[in-house]
Amino acid sequence: MKALPNPFLWGVSTSSYQVEGDITNNDWDFFTRSQQINKRISIISKPSIFYKGGTQVDLQPACDAAKFWDVKYYTRDFDLARSLGLNAFRISIEWARIEPEKDHWDPVAIDHYKEMLVAMKERNLTPVVSLNHVTLPLWVMTPPQQFLRRMGQNLLPQPLKDLPLGDPLPSDPYWKSLRGWENDETIERFIRYVERIVLEFRELVDYWITIGEPVATIIGGGYISGLWPPGFFLKGKKARIVLHNLIEAHVQAYNKITALDNIDADRDGFAKKVGFTHLMMEVIPAEQSKIFGITMKDNIEAAKNFSYFANDYFINAVIDGQEDLNYLNTLQRSNKNSEEFIVHEDWKNKADFIGLDYYRRVYVYSNKIVSLTSAKFVGGVPINDLSMTNKQPHNILNTLGWEIYPKGLYKVIMRIENQWNGIPVFITENGIADKHDGHRAPFIVSHLQQVRRAMDDGAHIMGYLHWSLMDNYEWLDNYRLEGKFGLFSIDFEEQHHGDSDLMRQKTKGAEALELIIKESFSQSKDGLISDSAIAAAQNKFGTFTEDGSRIIYPWMTKWNNG
Repeated sequence: MKALPNPFLWGVSTSSYQVEGDITNNDWDFFTRSQQINKRISIISKPSIFYKGGTQVDLQPACDAAKFWDVKYYTRDFDLARSLGLNAFRISIEWARIEPEKDHWDPVAIDHYKEMLVAMKERNLTPVVSLNHVTLPLWVMTPPQQFLRRMGQNLLPQPLKDLPLGDPLPSDPYWKSLRGWENDETIERFIRYVERIVLEFRELVDYWITIGEPVATIIGGGYISGLWPPGFFLKGKKARIVLHNLIEAHVQAYNKITALDNIDADRDGFAKKVGFTHLMMEVIPAEQSKIFGITMKDNIEAAKNFSYFANDYFINAVIDGQEDLNYLNTLQRSNKNSEEFIVHEDWKNKADFIGLDYYRRVYVYSNKIVSLTSAKFVGGVPINDLSMTNKQPHNILNTLGWEIYPKGLYKVIMRIENQWNGIPVFITENGIADKHDGHRAPFIVSHLQQVRRAMDDGAHIMGYLHWSLMDNYEWLDNYRLEGKFGLFSIDFEEQHHGDSDLMRQKTKGAEALELIIKESFSQSKDGLISDSAIAAAQNKFGTFTEDGSRIIYPWMTKWNNG
């Protein structure tokens, strides 16, 4: 068993494009500013047979974001983090800043990140550094704007008429870029970038995250739903290439960091720990649909396949060396007798921890059209916004329509513990979209209850990073009030009225997390989540039931106790 860090890492997570501001040379910024892409995304994201329970997307660039690139803001944010008792802070390095053009390195950007890391350490915040959090430099990926149409596509109804079903036009700038992760050269270029970053920062950093959410976000958003860069829709053949290349990129990055980083930056006995972040969900079948004769049995199988692909596939690859091409072709899960079930010895044990991103339970339904495409291996389609449908029973939702299900965090942690030989879990994202800050505190209390429960049952957990310190740019939801995840709230409307100070306002969620952290450290120098800390926070702020069906408020607890 791999040893755990000491003390327990309490922190927050951020990502460069979402908080820094003034990043205009990556694929996401290009994606949001292109009129052709904006028009296409607006049309295809209307609720339809493909996008059940969703909100029509209004693409917007991050622009100033939370101004975290400004030294005045990031030092203030580090001070806020310390005020809560946090001892860790996760950032991502923006590849487009470091290498704005192929083979052109920006020493000013490198020094700026170095100064940021030094400022963290001066405040006793352990840096956790993501090398890639979704975005790519434009020279690596310029998202396609226009696509060739399939024969007869113009005669189809919406959204079929405007779906990106063909290849990008031959004249599209996409072809002049490396085309992102579908090109082997991107792996080579990424490893050069990783080498440069590690050599520059290894005296300051011990915790490295190679790639953020490779399956659910990079593949699911960019090659299946068509709503994220590069914007391909149900392109299963491309998705398979990207999946293989992302695994290779992580494995090679792990090897590179392991070879280069021999410096114990924070003197905790570890020179480096390397992992990736993985969005995992508790997955259950949606209610039976009468469309196209879909049965409950179909939905049950779709949910199993969805979970296998989204939750298991990447971990199976980088821990057990498994590449289940047979599943991608046949939907036979983990048939080790198949010739297309390949075990790569050089992929095995290429993670020191699993960076777990957990937010919700999802309901998955079978879709006959998806099952007939080259992307059938996604298994099924999740209902994204449960507030937009009355056909699926659910428990309490956050303000983006995601179901709150604290027990799911426990179940996912224990699944990792039992299925992958006790590899440590680092909770790298967990949080709630909460427009009015009404549910954030009990959300934190209830989820940390489940983390404590998992630890009691033998799970090896390195730390807990909340998403996020402050409200920020939330991708497809940009600056909508419904997408406020911050422990500190920001009024982004100030920017629109000329007041750009973007002050951070403390939320009840921040108060709850602060209480738990400080009480935990009062009980143990290691800061492990203590039962008394959970009890104190529950008595002050309340908690969700483990299934998320209701909130138990403090006055209810007192009343029930007589």
